[in-house]
Amino acid sequence: MRTVLCMIAFMASMFTACTNDTEAIASEAGTSEEAARKANENNAFTTFKVTIANIGAETTYPTVLSPGVFVVQKKNTMPLFMAWEADYGEGVEGIAEDGNPSMLHESLSNAANPDLRSFGVFNTPVGADMPSPITPGNSYEFYVTAKHNDYLNFVTMYAQSNDIFIAPEAMGIALFDDNKMPISGDVSMYLSLWDAGTEVNEEPGIGPNQAPRQSAPNTGEDENGVVRMVDDGFTYPEIADFIQVTVTPME
Repeated sequence: MRTVLCMIAFMASMFTACTNDTEAIASEAGTSEEAARKANENNAFTTFKVTIANIGAETTYPTVLSPGVFVVQKKNTMPLFMAWEADYGEGVEGIAEDGNPSMLHESLSNAANPDLRSFGVFNTPVGADMPSPITPGNSYEFYVTAKHNDYLNFVTMYAQSNDIFIAPEAMGIALFDDNKMPISGDVSMYLSLWDAGTEVNEEPGIGPNQAPRQSAPNTGEDENGVVRMVDDGFTYPEIADFIQVTVTPME
């Protein structure tokens, strides 16, 4: 009898060990599946349509927005500019002073910058056949593809100025929220007027060395300053009164 009882106990212990091993394996499998799911979420790309609309009024000196450059940049990077530092010399000046995105686009094309997911030029208004600035009532559209921890940035000239550009903060606009869901809607509240610090400012809409009135590109007195939010004593319209940027995830 004792032998029989020992055998039963031994078999019971083996069953328990097998059960525990099976539960451990199942737990590990579940953990692996969860890790794989999270990895897939982190690597899932979404395509967004970005619209930059000139919503300003037709006045004597209407607000005009220039062609520009957009980038999808990685988290905590500043590939276009850095506040309170001199312009990088890679082409933001060309947009800020003359509304010309070609130098910045070329610089980005040649740099192989690991901080960038993608980049491009917006220069042709919606419904138009040729590149041009946008006047009130017109807009640019472009598409970007991004994943969690990617940020949108862009630069366009405030044309009635010497070297003022419109852009988000240097680190850009997060394209996904804290729940890793793509954002959607108006992001104009993240924009600011920036002074490139490359040309001395004149009164906006009047200065002879501003793009609509200058005799040639890259005219005006050099400033040798730093990039900063506009604070030059002149009066500028509120961002919300002349530009609206919307981001729409595509299904």
